[in-house]
This record gives sequence, C-alpha cells and structure tokens, in this order.
Amino acid sequence: MTIELIAIGVIFWILTPLSLITPKATFFSKISFITGTILVLLGCALSLPQGTPSYYLYTNIITKVSFQLNAGASWLLMWGLIPALLAGISKKNSKWFASASLALLGGLGVASLQDGISFLISWELMSLSGAGLLLSERIKPIKQAGDANLFMLALLEIGSVALLFGCLILGVKDLSFYSWTTTWSHLSPIAAFGVGVLFLVGFGAKLGILPFYEWLPQAYASGTGASGAIISGVVLNMAWFGLARALLEWLPQSKTSVGFGVLVLAAGISTSVLSILYGFQQKDWRKLLSFSTAENAGLAVSALGAAILFRNSGHLQLASLAWIVGLIHLGGHSLAKGSLMLTADEVDHYSGSYDISQQGTSSKAPSILGLGAILGGMSLAAMPPVAGFVSEWYLLQTVFQGFYLSTSTGRVALALAGAGIALTSAIALATIVKLLGVGLLGKNNQITSKVQPKKRWIGAWSVFFLGFMTLAYAIGMPWLLNLLSFTSWTSMPNIVSKVHNGVILIPLSSKFAFISPTLLLVVGIIFSLLPITLIGLRGKSILKYRKVPVWAQGLERVPVQSATTSLSFSNALRQFYSFIYRPTNISQPLGNEKGYFVKELKFEYSEAPIFGPLLFTPIVKLVTLMSKWASKIQMGSMNAYISYIGLMLLAIFIFIIFF
Repeated sequence: MTIELIAIGVIFWILTPLSLITPKATFFSKISFITGTILVLLGCALSLPQGTPSYYLYTNIITKVSFQLNAGASWLLMWGLIPALLAGISKKNSKWFASASLALLGGLGVASLQDGISFLISWELMSLSGAGLLLSERIKPIKQAGDANLFMLALLEIGSVALLFGCLILGVKDLSFYSWTTTWSHLSPIAAFGVGVLFLVGFGAKLGILPFYEWLPQAYASGTGASGAIISGVVLNMAWFGLARALLEWLPQSKTSVGFGVLVLAAGISTSVLSILYGFQQKDWRKLLSFSTAENAGLAVSALGAAILFRNSGHLQLASLAWIVGLIHLGGHSLAKGSLMLTADEVDHYSGSYDISQQGTSSKAPSILGLGAILGGMSLAAMPPVAGFVSEWYLLQTVFQGFYLSTSTGRVALALAGAGIALTSAIALATIVKLLGVGLLGKNNQITSKVQPKKRWIGAWSVFFLGFMTLAYAIGMPWLLNLLSFTSWTSMPNIVSKVHNGVILIPLSSKFAFISPTLLLVVGIIFSLLPITLIGLRGKSILKYRKVPVWAQGLERVPVQSATTSLSFSNALRQFYSFIYRPTNISQPLGNEKGYFVKELKFEYSEAPIFGPLLFTPIVKLVTLMSKWASKIQMGSMNAYISYIGLMLLAIFIFIIFF
C-alpha cells in the first residue's frame, strides 16, 4: 500500500505542470499538487519505521534504476511535506504549483533513486524548480529577481559540478550506490579525503554551508514565504540526507579520518555562528528566516561531523546518536520554519510589506496566528518545551561526550563545537525575540489605515497548526523515536531504544543527562494555574491592575522617535561584532539647491558580506578577463578554425599514443 500511495502521488505531481495547458489551469494545478502531496505524505508516514523495500523501475543505457526510501528519508520527507502542503492551500498561482511539484519530485528522487545518473538528474530538477518557484511569483522587479536567482543557480551549479566529479569517481565501474562503499575503500587516503570534500561542497552549496549561504537572503526575498517553506523544508532536508548518505553510508569506516570529521564539524559550526549573526541584523522577514535556515543546516551538518569523529574512534552508538539527532533536528526545523515563513506572508498581507517593523500585525490578524508564530519562534530559539529545544539539547549532549574520543584533536573540536552551539542558540533567541517582538507584536499608533485588510483564516490556521505541531513533536518525542528504529547506517540497529526511557529523553545513558518535554508540559500547566487564578480574582475586583505610564527616557508618553526598530534592537551586537559585520552607515540630507534648509534625511545601513568581495567578486573578474581573452579566438577566419581542429586532433593522437 505504501509504494502505491507514493506512485499515485508522483503521478499527480507530474500532472500538475501538464495542467497549465487546461482552461482552468489554477484550479486543476492546485488540486493536483495538493492531492499528490497528501498521497506522498501518507506513503512516507506509513513506510516508517522500516522504510520501503527496493523496487526495480527500469534499465537505462548504462545501469538499472531502482527505488528505495530509507527510513531516514521517509522521516525527513514526511515532516517537510506538511508545511509544503499548507503553503499550497492558500496559493493561487498555477506556475507556482507546477514549479513546487517538480521541486518535490526532484527531492523525492534525491532521497530514493539508487544510481548516480538518476540522482544527478533529480538534483538538477530540484535546483532549477526551486528557481522557477521563486521567479513564478513576480513580487520583485524582473532584473532584481533574476540577478538573485542567477546568483543562486551559479553557486548551486558549483555544487552540482562537485557532485558530478564525486559520482564519476565512485561510479567509474558501477553507477549503483550499492557498490560505492567498496570503490571508496580502494582509494588512497588523499583521494578518499578529496572525494569527501567534493560531497561536502556539492551538498553544502544547497544547504548554505559557508561560503554558499550568501545566496540565501536575496533568493528567498525574491519569493513569498510559501516558497521559503518548501525550500527550507523538503529541499533542505533532502540535501542534508544526500550528504549524510555520502558520509555515513558510502564512506567506509576504514577511510573515516579525524581530519575530515573536524572539517565537517568546523564547516557546520562556522556556518551556524556566521549565518545567525547576519540573520540578527536583517530587516526583512524572509532574509532573516533564510539565514536562520542556514544556521539550522549548519547545526545538522555539525551532527554529521560528530558522527564521523565517533565512528573513527569506534564508538558506533554515539555515531548513531549523532545521526539520529540530525534527523530529529531537521524534522522539527521543517515545522517551525514553515510556521514562520507562512507568518511572513500574513505580515505582508496585513501591513503591505515584509519589513520587520512595528505595524500592529497581531492586532489585525486572528489571535491564532500569533500563537502559532510564537510556538514556531520558540522552536527556532530552542526554548522548552518545543521541538528545537529537544533537538539542540540532544546535539549539545552528543558533542559533550567527546571525552570518549581517543584523539585530543577530536576532543578539542567537539568542545569548541559545544561552545559554538551555545553561542548560536543565544543569538538565535535574540533574533527570534526581535522578529516576533518588533515584526509581529509591535504596535505603532501613528500608523492608520483607511481600509482594514480582510482577515485570512486559512493562513492563520496553517501557522497555528504548524506551531502547535512543534509542541506536539517535542511532547510526543518518546513515541516518535520508535519510527527511527531502522535508520542507522553505522551498524547499530535499534539505537533509539537507548535514547529514551519511557517519557524521559536521554543521550544513551540517564546517568549523563536527561530531560522530559512531556513532563515539562504537565508541570507548566500546573504552574499556569497561579496566573489564571490571579486573572480570575481581578475579574471579581478583588485585585486590580495598577496603570502607570511606560518609561521612555523620563517621558510620560512614548514618542514615535523612541519606537523600537529593527536596527535599534540589534545595534549593540552590530557594534560588538563589527569586525565581522563591517557595518556601513550612509546618511544623505535632501534640501534646497543651496543646502541651507534640510527637508528630508535619508539613512541607510548595511553589513558588508564576507565572501562576496573576498571570494566571489575576484572570481567574477577573473572569468570576465578570461572570456575577453578567449573571445579573440573567434575572429571569423575559416583558416583559423581549421587550424584549431587540426591542433585538437593532434592532441588526441598524442594522448592515445603516449597515455
């Protein structure tokens, strides 16, 4: 039944772009997209905890193509498809549905197809469809959106080339994944390390691992939050799953080196810290959440780095724990990020922009919107008792067990990783407080609107459902863990039985540490009886509120100039980390011709990107110079072209004879 549901869902996804030629393209494409997503979602859920068996599909010219969903892939797809489904419910754009269906189809192919050719085709389909998803909405000028998406595709193609080389090296004899571990084991240590770097670059380009995270803010800002929910959900999850499969399944334990584990760990932690630092300074909902996506991707990659280090030392239980922690983290992240991405669209509906500013959105929208957004934000800030708290607690407890490693290098690396995770969590908390406090709950009495926007209940309920799911995800984790019983690639099946004890969550041993979000909720409900009682007493006039003016620099009334803005909230950290941000402030007075009377003062601030001017700009200049030099070859002379062909044939003959 499982494979049948997935197969029928795939058919509906394929029919979605074909419905563009029908008279009612929007209606049919929406129905087809939603139906296909529901069916594949149900298929993934029903395939757990064992995943699906291997199914032979067809034979191409080179190899057999087979389909198999690992339990980990089913888990990541299941949680990623929930926000994708809710994102599509409120959309009314047939081209968006077509691109979304193809992106999800590519993600399913990356997760399930078991040969190099089909995998690379699915990977490219997922990348190109993601760009189509963003461009189909046309919410920014064509040139601006085009530049952002071309920059994204350029960096993603660097990753695709790296993946192509990695697949060619491992698939030189057999393109089927089942033989790649053997091929990798026969490589020299340097070559084996190089192949690992190729996969880290290839998958890291889509995950936003530095320096690739710089494509995220402009690309996300060229589309709506609904598109961001899909890219931060299924697309991100499948990119991480591909990297995990390469480093834990294809990479043999004999070629697992400490140096490579430290490299993966450092890439993940560095990405998390830098991306959340830049996310804290953003004044656009989508840009801030895009950096948050890179931050969480970095945390998940750091779990893989820890798994590699534990695997190298022979601690397979800890390696399996790290792998499962990555699955738990990305599952919860999909729900939380989906809730806030859809919240961004609601903010745009009620205020007319995606700016993080005091627009009084919470007073205009249904109250369930704010509740769902707060739960989603709590998860991204790793606050108890929601999903992000569980996964980041597990991650910290995992790296804290670095003292089991046999090498001092690994122990120091995991200790520094713990510090990086703690720093990331602290800045993430401040970032979410800014996002929700200023961007959602902030109220500006000076802003008046003659036409009040109509309340959108579908969007509000979608945000609430996803936010509530982050709570249910954490509360139900002791039972949800049973769905991950057969996900391990590190020869330690049923490891999940050792990471919880009833409703208590433990990192393999209750003597090391333990938490229980389930019991925490019960205790929280009990403690909440006190404020509820006080509120009830106030209603009976037993207690009364004491109303006093809000303090604002000694003024009785808070002036507009004292309102908290996105910049003022984050300026302190901006100054403290100025060596990273390299902040720029530009003020321009506008007045009469002689400049005596200033009528308007324009102020702009920004942060200089690290890798843009130092890495990408020199590469662009080099390519431009080389293209100008190479253009001289095309001089229009037939004799020159014949000479080129002759030289090429000569080079081929020399290569054949001597090599």
